[in-house]
Amino acid sequence: MTRTAARSGAVLGLVALGVALAACSPSGSTPSDDPAVTVEKGIEYPGADGSALEADACVPTGEGPHPAVVLVHGGAFAEGDRGTMGSICRALGDQGFAAFAVDYRLIPATYPAQIDDVSASIRWLREDAQVERFGLDGSLSLLGSSAGAIIALSTAESLETASTPVDAVVALSPAASLTADAAQLGDPRPDLESVVQAYLGCDDLAQCPDAAAASPVQSAQLLPPTLIVHGSDELIPLAQAELLDGALADAGITHDLVVVDGAKHGLQLLNNDTRRSIVSFLRENAK
Repeated sequence: MTRTAARSGAVLGLVALGVALAACSPSGSTPSDDPAVTVEKGIEYPGADGSALEADACVPTGEGPHPAVVLVHGGAFAEGDRGTMGSICRALGDQGFAAFAVDYRLIPATYPAQIDDVSASIRWLREDAQVERFGLDGSLSLLGSSAGAIIALSTAESLETASTPVDAVVALSPAASLTADAAQLGDPRPDLESVVQAYLGCDDLAQCPDAAAASPVQSAQLLPPTLIVHGSDELIPLAQAELLDGALADAGITHDLVVVDGAKHGLQLLNNDTRRSIVSFLRENAK
C-alpha cells in the first residue's frame, strides 16, 4: 500500500476521535475584554512550505519586553485549530507573557510537516521586526496540548540541533513514544494507533521508518527544561508521561511531572494549581 493510501484509510478512522479530542478543549471563542492584554487574531506569517499560516497573539499591554510562548493545539493531528488555545493564550498574557497560538498543517500532511510549521512560527517571532512589534525579550518557550504536546516536544528537539533552542516546553498529555512497542504501554485506546499511523503516513507501526525518530523520548537529551502535565487515568496512558519523565531524569534535564487525578486530558488539565505550576515553570526557565 502506498503512503497516500495508508493515510487515506487511517484518516477515515480519525474523524470521530479528532472531534472527541477537540471536545476536550475549552471553547475557542474570544475571551471577555481585558485591558491588560491586547488580542490580535489572524496574523499571517510564512509557513515552512511557503504557504501562509496564521497566529493569534495575546500580548500584555504593560511595559515590556515580554517572554514569548508559542501555543500548539491538539486534535489528533487531524482536527482543531489555534482558536482552541484562546483561554490559555489570554491567561498567559495576563501573567506577562506574549503568547502566540499557531496553526500547522493537519493530516493528510505527515511528519515532519507539523514540526516544520511550528519551527517556522518560531523563526518568524525571532525576526527583529516581530521582536519590536510585540515587545519581546528574546526568551521563547513552547506549550502544547495532546497532539500539540508531541509536536511541541519534537520541535524543541529539532531546534536544539539547529542551534536555535527554545527555553522551555510545557507538554499537556503527551505521548512520549510512537513506536509499536510503546503502543502497548498502559491501557491505550485501540484507535490511538490509527492516529499515530496517519501522522507518520504508515499503515503498520512495526514497519514505520519514522516511528522512532518522531518519538520525543528518542531525543529527550536534546530537550530544554520540560514540564509534563498528565491525567492519572486519561486517553493517553500515564505510562507514556512516566517514560518521558524517566528519560529526562537519565539525561539530567530540568523537568517535572505533574499528575492530575482522573481522566481529564489536554487542556482539561488546566485548573488553578496546574496553571500556577505552568506559569512558575515558564518564569523560572525564561532566559
